[in-house]
Amino acid sequence: MWIGILLLVFNFFPSPGSDATSGDQLCTKESPDAHKVRISLDAALGNEAYEWDESEQFYFQATMAYGMRKSTNKTFNVSNVLICEETKRISFYFVVTNETSDVVRKDEVEKAIRMVRPRFNDAFSLDDKTLEFVGIEPTFVPATEPTVTVWLIVFGVVMGLIVIGLIVNIITGYKEKKKKARGSEGGGEENEDKTLKGIENGIYCNSLAGDKGQKNEAFCQDDDKLTQL
Repeated sequence: MWIGILLLVFNFFPSPGSDATSGDQLCTKESPDAHKVRISLDAALGNEAYEWDESEQFYFQATMAYGMRKSTNKTFNVSNVLICEETKRISFYFVVTNETSDVVRKDEVEKAIRMVRPRFNDAFSLDDKTLEFVGIEPTFVPATEPTVTVWLIVFGVVMGLIVIGLIVNIITGYKEKKKKARGSEGGGEENEDKTLKGIENGIYCNSLAGDKGQKNEAFCQDDDKLTQL
C-alpha cells in the first residue's frame, strides 16, 4: 500500500531535473523547428559592449514570448522558450513550446520574429546584422513617404518655368518696342530734314525742273552758295 502511494507522489511531482531533461530533448540543433541565433556585441558596441549573461538570456526569452503572443494571440511565457547549444561566442539554438509542451512549427516562430524584429533590435541595442536569426532574411525599414507628393513637386517646377518664361518674354517685348520707337523717331527727323532741303518758299525745286521748264536757282537753296559767317 505504501509503495503505491509513493509511486503516485513521484508521478504527480516529478523530480527537479526532469524538466531540464525534457527541454534538452526538445531543443537540439538537429531539431527541424529550432532557430539559430548569433549575436555580435563587440562588433556592434565596441568598448561599450555589455556581457551576455543569464539576465540577457531571460530578456531574449521574454521578447520571444511577447512576439509569440502578438503573432498568435495565445499565451506564451518565458518557460515556453527553450535555449540550448550555447557557445561563448554568443550563439545558441532555441525552440518554442505551446501549452501542451509541443514544439511550435518553425514557420510560426519565424512569423513572430518578423513581426517584432524591431523590438529585438531595440531591446539589445543591436541591428539585423549583429543580432542574426540564421536563415531569416534581415528586415528593412520601410521607405518614408515624402510630406509633399511627387506630382506636386513636378507641378511646382513646371509652373515656375512657365512664369519665368512669361517674365522674360514681357521684358524682351518691352525692350524691342522701346528700341523700335527710338528708331522711328530718329528716322522721321532725318526724312524731315531731307524734305525741307528740297523746299524753298513752299516750292519743291525739283518740281520746277521739268522737261521743258528751267529751274530758277534764285529760289532754290544752295548750301555751297551760302555766305560763310
